[in-house]
Amino acid sequence: MALTMPYVTDKFIAYLGDVITTNLSLAVWLTDENTGKKPMGRVKVTLEEGEIKAFKNLSGYHCFTDLSHKDYNLNIESDFYFPADKTIAIPLPDPKKPVDETIILKPNPVYPFPISATLVRGLVSNTGPVVNALVSVVGKTIETITDERGEFVLYFKGIKKEDITIEIRKDGDTKAVNTTIEEGKTISLGIIIFP
Repeated sequence: MALTMPYVTDKFIAYLGDVITTNLSLAVWLTDENTGKKPMGRVKVTLEEGEIKAFKNLSGYHCFTDLSHKDYNLNIESDFYFPADKTIAIPLPDPKKPVDETIILKPNPVYPFPISATLVRGLVSNTGPVVNALVSVVGKTIETITDERGEFVLYFKGIKKEDITIEIRKDGDTKAVNTTIEEGKTISLGIIIFP
C-alpha cells in the first residue's frame, strides 16, 4: 500500500514515498448462529502459533497478514458464544487469493436472548457439573453442549407448541428428558441428574 499523504500516529510519521506492504493471508467472517448476523459483544480471534491476534477491518472481517505456508490453529473466544477452534491450512502466498473462512458461533447460556425467544434451559449435574455433554433434540438438528457450569440452552424458531425429547450424551451415557415447548416461552428443566 503506498501512502499518498503523511500518515501520523503517536509512534511515527510516514511521509510521501514511504511504502508499507502486507499480504492478506486469512480473512475470517464470524456469524451469530441465532441471528445470522455479526456476533455481539467481545470476540477475540487469534492463531495459536505465536498468539497472533487478528485485526478487524471496516467490513467486519478478522484479518491476518503475512502468514507462512503451513497449518494454523484458529481460536475464537467470546463472552456470549462457546469457544471455537479450527485448523486452517494457509497455502503458498497469493495476494489475490487469501483464505476466506466463515465460522458460525453458537450462543452459550449467558447469551442475551430476547425476552420473546423460545428456549429450553437446564443444568446437567452428577457429583458436580457435567461439562461438554452433547444436548440435542431428538428428530431435529438442534443441539448444543454444556458449559463449564454444566448449563445449556436450546433455542427454537418457527415452533408454535410441540412435545420434544431432549437427549443428553457424554462418555457413552445417555439420558432423555421430555418437555413441551411453546413459542415465546422459556422452559427451565432445572437440575438434571446425569446419567
